[in-house]
Amino acid sequence: MRRAFRAALLIALVIPHSGCATRGASAASSPATNRDFLARAEIEKGQWPNAYELIRSVRPQWLRVRGRDTIVGEPGGVQVVLDDVRLGAIDALRTLPVSGIAYFQWLDGISASQRWGTGYGNGAIFVSTRPR
Repeated sequence: MRRAFRAALLIALVIPHSGCATRGASAASSPATNRDFLARAEIEKGQWPNAYELIRSVRPQWLRVRGRDTIVGEPGGVQVVLDDVRLGAIDALRTLPVSGIAYFQWLDGISASQRWGTGYGNGAIFVSTRPR
């Protein structure tokens, strides 16, 4: 009984971490591997007049509407959230200077709705001005 418990515990601890070394090495050599995250290091690689132009250039798929936002069929859009405060639709990115942004993160509709409530059916771009 104890032997089976120890074996199960060992498997539970080792398996989730088995790919860490490989993933860490590839992530270090290619910082753009995470399509849902845009770190300060990548932001600093260019000069953009605002956050919208940065996203349009580096992660254009974040700006695409993926269908309808509600059951009623009203057209929806990707929402912008700045430090957990909803700014509105994608055009809000045009008002944000890139200089003060620590990172961007893309959340799909389900993840965004779980975090902030309804109205995020097409996802959200989370903008953080604080370092991660």
